[in-house]
Amino acid sequence: MIDKRNLAVEQYLVVSILGPNSIGTLNIVSAHIKKNHCWIMRSHVTVLGDSFGMLLQINGKWNHITKLEASLDALAKKYEFVIHTLRCNPSAYSEKLITYSVDIITTQRPEIIPRLSQFFMKQKINISDLHCESFAARLTGTEMLSLTMKIHIPVDISLAELREEFINLCDELNLDAVMEPERGI
Repeated sequence: MIDKRNLAVEQYLVVSILGPNSIGTLNIVSAHIKKNHCWIMRSHVTVLGDSFGMLLQINGKWNHITKLEASLDALAKKYEFVIHTLRCNPSAYSEKLITYSVDIITTQRPEIIPRLSQFFMKQKINISDLHCESFAARLTGTEMLSLTMKIHIPVDISLAELREEFINLCDELNLDAVMEPERGI
């Protein structure tokens, strides 16, 4: 027997979808989610070459999330998507954190992202969002990298020391970088 009180409790589902890029893909996916009485709380959607990628955090009542999960295989077959799901809980940080934004422009080199992620990991700082894009410099055609990160810094970390170490890393890697607190709206 189903406990009717649990039907009213909101549930969270993370869904990753990969597939061939075509106009209307977001409409297909979002309409499917709505049809199952769920909604998108957070998303990242991007075109990658001739493919697309979606990462969605979906919210809904327990029974609706279960119904949505059961319907995703048919959606994947119909549109040639690769879909993975993971049940999750809403974010609940147990410690006090300050959110900072990091913006970097540099020449494209394979060691940049691993070195930056290693630096923040050693500082016990979580990277919660990372966006990077390669582009050709306008006049020279040099392959460049634009990188933006959102990081969460524990309040007990010395910001002055962190900035100094970050600047030293940027100098070592020849990065043009800015690290500043994220401003509230």
